Amino acid sequence: MFAYLIASGISTGALYAMVAIGLVLVYRSTGHINFSHGELFMFGGFIAYTFFVILGAPYFLSLVVAVIGGFALGVLCDRTVYRPLIKAPALTMVLATVGFSFLIKGVARFFWGAREGGDYVAFPAAVDPTPIPVGGIMVFPQQLLVLGGAFFFVVVFTIFFRRTRWGKMMQATAENATAAFLSGIRVERVYTMTWGTGACIASAAAVLMAPLTLLSPDVGFNLLLRAFAATVLGGLGSMPGAIIGGFLVGIIESLAGGYIHTGLQEVSAFIIIIVVLVFRPAGLFGIRKLRET
Repeated sequence: MFAYLIASGISTGALYAMVAIGLVLVYRSTGHINFSHGELFMFGGFIAYTFFVILGAPYFLSLVVAVIGGFALGVLCDRTVYRPLIKAPALTMVLATVGFSFLIKGVARFFWGAREGGDYVAFPAAVDPTPIPVGGIMVFPQQLLVLGGAFFFVVVFTIFFRRTRWGKMMQATAENATAAFLSGIRVERVYTMTWGTGACIASAAAVLMAPLTLLSPDVGFNLLLRAFAATVLGGLGSMPGAIIGGFLVGIIESLAGGYIHTGLQEVSAFIIIIVVLVFRPAGLFGIRKLRET
């Protein structure tokens, strides 16, 4: 049982890690948490559902379309929410992104909600759903696909930040936006690219994970909560911390539900956030800052 719970936690944690990467990407560049990020995940999943299930398009093409649609939605979020409020207080930005999340949820409910049997829709697996033995335990091939997708994005973004011009501009903007602007970097374009890229990752994660779960217009909030717990655990603003934190949240959630009570799966993210904020506010890989008095 322990091995199965660990395997299940790792596959779920890979999803949390992918979504947390998008959260950290936006936070590092703008200094704000995008609280509509969960709805970007949900909307990307429904875009893929429309093409793959309703229109009968190939899975890979549906993935590509969902990623492009996610990027467009992320850019829309930047242009309509972040850009007009770029100098507003942090609380204003929180309320604006939360409001945008409800707008996206309402649009999704209008087009894909209110179906027979409820708002939940099934997303067929991209590969043969028959479980296969791996290391003495049975796992679903789609779980391996999720792990592969998470590993792919980790490698891609490592190369992106270290080798590409856009990646270096994003890092420079994250460190000091004013200095980046004075050095000739188009900071506004970097912000747009950042919001779009974060939404791309969320959409890709949705397409990979949807066959293992059910899609609904309300799925975004729960996922955002767990991804946020992963970023807090790993250290807000730390990309490696988001990845490791995502896997840890998935494993803790799986073990708590398997050995203690299934109800703990729903509240484990809250518990993780509270414990980390009390005992190590900077997270596992965060940088401690002195509080001015």
